[in-house]
Amino acid sequence: MRLEVLVAAYTRATKLIEAAHELKDDLKKETFLYSYPFQEQLRIERIVNEYEALRSWIMSKFYNISEHMPHVTLSGFVRLGEALAILQDIIIGCEVVRKSMETMIRPSVEPELVDKLGSLRKELEKLENAGLDVMVVKNLKEAIMEAEHGHRLASAMVASRVICTIIDGLEGKEDDEKVEYLVRVGVIPRDRKDIQRQILTAMRLSRNFLAHKMSIFPETSDVLTLLGGAFNLSKIWLKLSKR
Repeated sequence: MRLEVLVAAYTRATKLIEAAHELKDDLKKETFLYSYPFQEQLRIERIVNEYEALRSWIMSKFYNISEHMPHVTLSGFVRLGEALAILQDIIIGCEVVRKSMETMIRPSVEPELVDKLGSLRKELEKLENAGLDVMVVKNLKEAIMEAEHGHRLASAMVASRVICTIIDGLEGKEDDEKVEYLVRVGVIPRDRKDIQRQILTAMRLSRNFLAHKMSIFPETSDVLTLLGGAFNLSKIWLKLSKR
């Protein structure tokens, strides 16, 4: 099961928990014991439908987890007490999903990194369709895959290989000279100091992970920096190749 899918389920469950808690709080403010505004009924229906959709998906992928999720039904208007009970069941079921997904995700990689990797995959598809070099695409795919599996060192080394291969083909001897060349030919705007700094950082960091020093291990931030640098340089390489 891909990590993006696990994170997506975790996120859906989290949002449902927040929505259910918010609606519970709103319903408790009602002054009538048995009734509440029609708009709140619509909110209940929406949350129930989203929960049952999540439960059905979990049942198809992780049946053992779905067994611990309360089954919720809503047939027409329900009294205030029943509505609160339904929302509580939804919160319980979503907590089951969150804790289960968290357990499967945690050994590999942080959820926020998975989100970033998913974005990079989509960006890579666009670059591939635009004609980016086949071997660069292959290496970037490998770097993303290694990061998805929590293999930070492998991901850092593959991304570093992309960076070093591209910068070796640029005019200039020092890193600063190579970045200045990219600015001079117009592939990096002169006023985008942030991009220039990011590429410089990635250039220097990449050499650390290709030096085969046994004492160096990348943090998640290093992986993101190197992947970001590899993607930025790949886009630049693609622009230069079309000139």
